[in-house]
Amino acid sequence: MRTVHYTRTSGLIAAGLALALMFVAPVEDAKAQWIPKWLSVGDFQSWYLSGGANPERSDVVWNYPAIRPSSGYSRWKGFWVGAKNVTHGETGNQYDVRVSHTGPRAPGIGEMFSISHVLYSKYEGGMVQVDGADTFLQPVVPDVIDPSMGPDRMVVSEINSSIGLTTHRRAMQWSHADHDNYHIIEYTFVNTGNQDGDPEIEVENDLEGVYIAFLERPTGAGFAGAWGNSSGGVGWGRYTMNDAIGDGLNDYGVDMRASFAWLGNIQATGYLVNTLGNPFWSDHQWGFAADTLGRLGSANFTGVVTIHADTEAHAPGESRPDDRAQPSMMTHLNSDYGRLTSEPTHNKRDLMLEQYDWFTCGSTSAPTGGIARPGDADCTGRSWPTQAGFVMGLTADSPYDTNPDFANQTGDPEHGAGAGGWGFAFAYGPYDIAHGEEVKIVVAEAAAGLSDEAAWHIGRTYKLSGDMHGNPPRDGDNNLVIEFDANGNGMIDSGEAMTKNEWFMTARDSLFDTFQRAMNTYNGGLNAPHPPAPPTSFIVTSGTDEIVLDWTASSTPAAWQVWRAQKHYSGIVSVLEEGPGGVGVPDMARDYSLAAELPGNATSYRDTEVVRGGSYYYYLTGIGSDGSRTSRYYAQTYNPATLKRPPGQSLSEVRIVPNPYHIDADPAVRLDVQDRMAFYELPGEARIQIFSELGELIRTIDHLDGSGDEFWDLTTSSRQVVASGIYIAVVTDLASDEQTIQKFIVIR
Repeated sequence: MRTVHYTRTSGLIAAGLALALMFVAPVEDAKAQWIPKWLSVGDFQSWYLSGGANPERSDVVWNYPAIRPSSGYSRWKGFWVGAKNVTHGETGNQYDVRVSHTGPRAPGIGEMFSISHVLYSKYEGGMVQVDGADTFLQPVVPDVIDPSMGPDRMVVSEINSSIGLTTHRRAMQWSHADHDNYHIIEYTFVNTGNQDGDPEIEVENDLEGVYIAFLERPTGAGFAGAWGNSSGGVGWGRYTMNDAIGDGLNDYGVDMRASFAWLGNIQATGYLVNTLGNPFWSDHQWGFAADTLGRLGSANFTGVVTIHADTEAHAPGESRPDDRAQPSMMTHLNSDYGRLTSEPTHNKRDLMLEQYDWFTCGSTSAPTGGIARPGDADCTGRSWPTQAGFVMGLTADSPYDTNPDFANQTGDPEHGAGAGGWGFAFAYGPYDIAHGEEVKIVVAEAAAGLSDEAAWHIGRTYKLSGDMHGNPPRDGDNNLVIEFDANGNGMIDSGEAMTKNEWFMTARDSLFDTFQRAMNTYNGGLNAPHPPAPPTSFIVTSGTDEIVLDWTASSTPAAWQVWRAQKHYSGIVSVLEEGPGGVGVPDMARDYSLAAELPGNATSYRDTEVVRGGSYYYYLTGIGSDGSRTSRYYAQTYNPATLKRPPGQSLSEVRIVPNPYHIDADPAVRLDVQDRMAFYELPGEARIQIFSELGELIRTIDHLDGSGDEFWDLTTSSRQVVASGIYIAVVTDLASDEQTIQKFIVIR
């Protein structure tokens, strides 16, 4: 059964629109055509735009693990389709080669045309609230609920192009812990002859020599490195290592075609530690000021694997075997090489000829990353060595089975590219597609690496081996063998004692394992396992001496677990205080710990192990009989719950804090959650009416929980953010009908 779902709260809808506007604000208004839809119920999260790719942007693509702030591992994506001998139906113009683009920096307006863009969900969108306010990291409003679907979430898009090739895309996500770090994306490319956004068919011609290309700019460092506050280049991929496996390239013992990336060991002056794994040693302006205990902040690999590519075009409803020679082009590219990244348009004929050459041959190995020509002797479509191979000293004559010692890399990852660094790209084709025929291509995008526990233990041990008294502290012992019980059997087995860098490089194997699981899921009919169904609501209510958690279950798992952290939703452990010898003492209260395990029929929990002044974050997960766990992202809070004061004794004691509210105020003089004001010393039951200076009632808050505290998120009753100005609060004691009137100021 399918049901259309339009009923999630207006607050989420407004937030979704606000996020879309955030995307278009820095660029031309035309980008407003591209609407984001999130896949956000697993550790690996991305938004998908209705234009087919994600032009340059941060922290909306390849977020991993998504509970961490600033965890995006991709800075832009490009999606291009090109063909030879193309006729533009409306003008009759002829093109020897025409290429339609979205990204990497080109918006794609007038070249790609969104026809439909729909978010499907297996489950109803659950309501998660803290003290009456919706709490979420990404605004998600499913358009269609389909309990029969295999994935947990799916974005289905249809996109026309100016060459007449229509793309049908299904991007799919699962929430099972063994399958939540990849997205499977199925593309079906149909020669419809529709070259714009209306239903009219402009041409009914065959398409000759069609290439489909994808361009990626992975950063290698999702949480841009903390060493030396030098995140600028790192955060945009300056020191990313890009490698590939597949036909004609080193396969590292696996049988698949994939491109992948990681943060290399930076050789630039000023980097004080070996950066493999991204050790967090120094205060960092983009992260947590005290996140300096040494954890490996980016101990992950990211990449894209090809699952299937048709051998040839065919009629709808038919199928073709997988062509192992696809992608026909796999290469690396200089992310600031403008001919490929900044200038794309379907009107520059000479440029499109060069791009078509690039579809065939890939990039040169020169620092400019220029376009290799078909006449080049090494034009094979597969760039060898890969960029990572060049960094390790490989040449075109190096054997394909060379396995460089990446754990001891000393070459410069920048490899001459400059601040933009290198990314990777791949293309499928050429296909001849008759009018009405189609081609199917399936890929998976993924991230994988060390567990949080491993990244903490290995990174912390590495830091403690370094010069802790330097200013700033210096490199750790890169030869130190660190033991870690990776399989959790209580012993250190063979292969569980390695250097920090060797541990980090095991993340590549984890990525390959993830690729294989994605391939198995697709080839198995999209039947990845499902954990217990998530709750349909999760409500956290702050009291005066306890915090109460209530939920509505859609099924009965074997058990429920409640997990709790303090001070921030991310669970990142930072410095509590300086200990002996200047070594930071970890604030372990920030880490999530098991607060309670409850029977499967439980629907509430009263947390009394909380103290006044503390900020508490929770997630709820159902445990299946097989040990599987409901994804935390269905029932995770991002706003804090705090113990409230007892009710005030008199209306004269009511206070509004902070007053004035200033969005740019020092954190020391505002609440720990921005965009929030507090009403203190309230009666146990009261009504708060907020008026503009002109006397317009903009919000009514019913305070009925018996405490003396109430909070307001500075939005109107229609969920609009209030503007700067003077406001009037009328507080009514519902027991006595007495009132107090107070003014306050908002400055934005």
